[in-house]
Amino acid sequence: QSWLAVLLRQPDPPPPMQLRKQLEQVVAKLEPRPAGVCLVAEHLPPYLRTRLVELAQPFVVPGRQLFWPAMGGAETVQRPQRLHPRPVEKLGPVAQQLLIALLLKHLLPPVTIKVAAGSLGCTAASMSQAVKALEGCGLVHTQAQGRERIFALRDAPERTWQHAEALPRDPVRQRVRVSEAMLPREVVIHAGESALAEQTSLAEPAEPVYACSSRRWLGLGLDLPLIPMPDVGTCLVELWRYPPDTTASEGLVDPLSLYLSLRDSHDERVRLALQQLMEQIAW
Repeated sequence: QSWLAVLLRQPDPPPPMQLRKQLEQVVAKLEPRPAGVCLVAEHLPPYLRTRLVELAQPFVVPGRQLFWPAMGGAETVQRPQRLHPRPVEKLGPVAQQLLIALLLKHLLPPVTIKVAAGSLGCTAASMSQAVKALEGCGLVHTQAQGRERIFALRDAPERTWQHAEALPRDPVRQRVRVSEAMLPREVVIHAGESALAEQTSLAEPAEPVYACSSRRWLGLGLDLPLIPMPDVGTCLVELWRYPPDTTASEGLVDPLSLYLSLRDSHDERVRLALQQLMEQIAW
C-alpha cells in the first residue's frame, strides 16, 4: 500500500474534526489515491491525540507515540522531549506576572516551576509555558535539576527590563466606575494615578483607583451598578489580566505593572511622575 504522510508545521493545530477534514481533502486530490493519510507532528496536545484515536486517524509523534491501525500502535513510557522554547511577540499574563516577580525579587533564584506556581497562584502547567516564553525571548535560563527544572534571570534585572520593555502588555483589561462605599473589602490595592501619587509628586486623583484581577472580580459575584461619569463618592476599579496582589506591596500595585498601565497616558504630569517612579526602583 502507498500512504501519504503529512507534516504538521503550525505550532497550534486546528480542532480535531477540522484537521481530519483537511487531511481527507488532501487525499481526495491525489491520483492515484493513497490508501490513507498519516499525520506527523513534533508535538500534539493530549486531548487532540485522544480525539484522533477516537476518530481512527493515524498519526505519529516521532520518538513518542505511533497510532496507525493498519500497522498497530506504540507509545513510549519515557517523558517527552522538551520542545525548544520559541520567542513570543507579547507576553501572556502568567509570563508577564512571572517576569515582574523575578525583576522585583519577589522570587529569588534558583526558582522551580512548583515554587513559582504556588507563589503566583497559578497551575504548574501554565507556569511551565510562561517559563518557556521567557526562555524563548532570552530573558531567563533554565536547567534540569533531578526531576525539577530551575530557572533564573539571564541578566541583571535592570538590563533585563531594558531588553524586555516592549514585550509586556498593559495589565489592565477593563476599567469600571462604581460607588466606593459599595466596593467589597477584598478590593483594597491602590492602582493607577492613586498608586502613582503615593510614590511620586503627582497630586492625588479626584477618584481613587483600585486594582482587582478580572477573574476574581467575576468570582465575587458582584452586581454593582456601573456609573458612567465621575461623581461624588465614585472610584475606578481596574480589572487586571493577572492578580495584582501577588506582586503588590504595602497596599500598592508593583511599580513595573503600574508603569505599564499608564505608559500610554498623554498627560504630561503622569509621564513625568512615571519617569520619577522608574528612577526610584532599587534594581
